[in-house]
Amino acid sequence: MASDHDYKSATVYGALRPITTGNYPVFKSSRLLEEIAASLSQSEETDYLLFSGSSFIAGICLAVWLQRHKECRSLLYDKSQRGYASRVIRKSDIIIQLEKSRGKDDDE
Repeated sequence: MASDHDYKSATVYGALRPITTGNYPVFKSSRLLEEIAASLSQSEETDYLLFSGSSFIAGICLAVWLQRHKECRSLLYDKSQRGYASRVIRKSDIIIQLEKSRGKDDDE
């Protein structure tokens, strides 16, 4: 969590708990994955995943989350609202879109 960022608007969705701590050397990806998996193994599908900081870390978090749960209730910062907005990403929707895309490639 960035010390210069206001997460207050996200607290309406529940208590905040960091997945990783401190600056992480992203090239030590196996250690990073280990920490993320350990942290998210305690998650419930009704929890929210707040995206903040490194896109690489966020990508790993989402991948781990969708391995554990069928959907991810995510929080994204919306500048126009000056706060966090909830969005849902479903594993089944990803699979459907991949199958549709694969079908388009087969037609060409």
